[in-house]
Amino acid sequence: MSNEPGGPAPVPDPYAAPDPAATAPVPAAPPGAYEPMPPGAYEPAPPSAYEPAPPGAYGPTPPPVAPYGAPQPAPPYGAPQYGAPEYGAAPQYGAPQYGAPQYGPPPQYGAPPQYGTPQYGAQPYGYGQPYVSPPTEGMAIASFVTSTAGLLFLGGLPGPVGLGLGIAALRRIKVSGKAGRGWAIAGIAIGAVGILWLLAIVAYFVVIAVILGSAATSSGFWDEVQQGTDEGSSGADGDTTLPDFALRTDLTTGTCLTTFAESYDMSDTDPIACEVPHDAEVVGLVPMSGPVTFDAEDENDPAYWDAWDACDQLTESLLPDYFADGDISLYYPHPDDFAAGTTNAYCVYYGDEPGMTGSATTGTLQLAGAGTAS
Repeated sequence: MSNEPGGPAPVPDPYAAPDPAATAPVPAAPPGAYEPMPPGAYEPAPPSAYEPAPPGAYGPTPPPVAPYGAPQPAPPYGAPQYGAPEYGAAPQYGAPQYGAPQYGPPPQYGAPPQYGTPQYGAQPYGYGQPYVSPPTEGMAIASFVTSTAGLLFLGGLPGPVGLGLGIAALRRIKVSGKAGRGWAIAGIAIGAVGILWLLAIVAYFVVIAVILGSAATSSGFWDEVQQGTDEGSSGADGDTTLPDFALRTDLTTGTCLTTFAESYDMSDTDPIACEVPHDAEVVGLVPMSGPVTFDAEDENDPAYWDAWDACDQLTESLLPDYFADGDISLYYPHPDDFAAGTTNAYCVYYGDEPGMTGSATTGTLQLAGAGTAS
């Protein structure tokens, strides 16, 4: 590239600093050319000089804006709304719009914060509101009281009632949402215990009735009851004197008897073959060491107890542990008969269950419902 005259124009350097443009020097003003204006030379125009423009001179007049925080009045129907975009117009961003929602006046300094105004009739649940517990179901309390009182004072008789009330109370609580579930459960539990206790009492009386019924079927039960009643009444009257009787003398060792004799003279029983079911047997004749006393309740009568010990040893030798399935009875002569020469007493064995067969003296005795007793 050449810089000679007539050649192409030189290419400017893009990185070179531009040359400052040449400016003509401004001559300084001569002294005294500008003097300050004296006071009062310029006065402002009176207020009447500036008149406001007539309405509509600069376009449609916007409606007046209410103070900050006050509700904005709605424009008349069909009037243009300022700040609201027209249909089809492009939305305006950043421009203030008239009729924007108001959020109330700014909070004043020192005023408590406002968290909203409660509406009339509303139930606020804010901080500080008391919690109201639901009422208790009355049927649950009735179940507990009925079951507890029945168990303590009536032997559990009202237990079924308390149990039913508790179950019904649980169903009502599930529907109504009331309190008292614990009372209902306690009533059900105590009612169940009361029912079990009542069943135990009934079972006890049933067992007693069965025992008494089985005892009543045994031979001589009511006779023993009658004898005990007679002895008790005689003792109540104070008369314990031995009655006058004559002991029978036709019995021998090994004689089987139809029933257990209840009378002193053994007149209420008869001899029977030992192969036939019977209730008692004469296992021996025991000699008396002396006559018994006339006091039937004399517990220190030596003649009676000597004869009874001899009867016990004799029966034990024939039937070891005889008292496990039966017992013995001693029939002694009257003191007057003893003085007349009747000095032997009858030692009689009888089983707990009537209907034994065989003989204890021969070793063939079989108790009712048991094997051979020998």
